[in-house]
Amino acid sequence: MKVKLAKLILGFSLIAIVLAGFLTPVEANVSATFLYSLSNFTGKIPYDTTRMTVDKKTGEIYVIYENLLKVFNPAGMEIYNFGEDLDVGQIIDLAVVPNGDLLLLTVKDSKETLVKCNYRGDPISRMELSGFGANRLVCHGDSLYFASAEGMKIVITDLEGNFKKGYDLVSLLELKEKEREGAEIFGFSVDGSGNILFTIPVLFKAFMLSNDGKISYFGRPGGAPGKFNVVSGIVRDSKENFLVVDRLKSAVMIFDKKFNFVTQFGFRGLKPENLFAPDEIAIDTNDRIYVTQGRKRGVSVFKLTYN
Repeated sequence: MKVKLAKLILGFSLIAIVLAGFLTPVEANVSATFLYSLSNFTGKIPYDTTRMTVDKKTGEIYVIYENLLKVFNPAGMEIYNFGEDLDVGQIIDLAVVPNGDLLLLTVKDSKETLVKCNYRGDPISRMELSGFGANRLVCHGDSLYFASAEGMKIVITDLEGNFKKGYDLVSLLELKEKEREGAEIFGFSVDGSGNILFTIPVLFKAFMLSNDGKISYFGRPGGAPGKFNVVSGIVRDSKENFLVVDRLKSAVMIFDKKFNFVTQFGFRGLKPENLFAPDEIAIDTNDRIYVTQGRKRGVSVFKLTYN
């Protein structure tokens, strides 16, 4: 009897050890701390779903809202704005080129135009695009990356707009007719190595398109941590982690370079560190994260720290 009891206790102990291995969370090697919201001298600016970019050299943040472009210093304070006097049509995206000039992707009279401005917002030159429906723009090194969200196409040019490479994502991803329905690019960025990152919400996936044209992806639908509801913005940090915004979950999820889920932050709520319907995300060279939101919640800034 004592032998049987000892075996039974040993069995329960082993089960407890196994369950502890499943239930005890693995310590994340990265975490995010809320810093502040982009503001001016009257307080937090109540932006509602904006488009933005970060100048990696100066740390300045550029935000497009209601066809105005506002410039913030690295501390998150507005220092300059322009756009009221620009006759360029609707500004839909922007990028900062290496010499500090700004490129505005605009639409006027159904024509897509790339307008180059100096840092004060004075137009320097204009170039009409081919009209493939570009509505996203990223500058990385000596290349410009254009994306057509609905057209599911990506075009890479030099800084003068000369064609270098193009991708038809429908063909590249071998999407079937049923998968093609409603499929469009939402998140769009380029990491430090020149890999193109993008998300397609209806497929519940995030993608990486490498320089040699190879595609990799991760993501599964679901409400559990690490699964996708409605994905949007995507960037990569200095440790090669992927940060993916989930609009419905109101959180930013972090995955390591092997696509393993690490942690998430944000969550719906009214506290400063909470997010509400987050959309776009940007990152600077100091691993500060900028997240746009809906419901007039503005742009929240977080700092990543690593264990």
